[in-house]
Amino acid sequence: MSSPQVQAWKGLKLKMQQGMNCAGSFYSELVSKVGSAVGVADGEPYWNAYLGQWQVWVNFADGCRSVVCDWLAVVEAILG
Repeated sequence: MSSPQVQAWKGLKLKMQQGMNCAGSFYSELVSKVGSAVGVADGEPYWNAYLGQWQVWVNFADGCRSVVCDWLAVVEAILG
């Protein structure tokens, strides 16, 4: 059974933010690979101690990828 925190994140429609200067060419490469800057959250954010950043798994058109939370904006909640 999922915790309320996981349920709050899972299914959120997320979009990569425009103008990600800090991401460099990574943003353009990711969008060209996944075919869209919009994906659906697959769970709650987790702390990546190695990178020192919060990340969340996001399902994009070509698969699931871990993305830094600061790079995302909520587009809408998908109610199921």
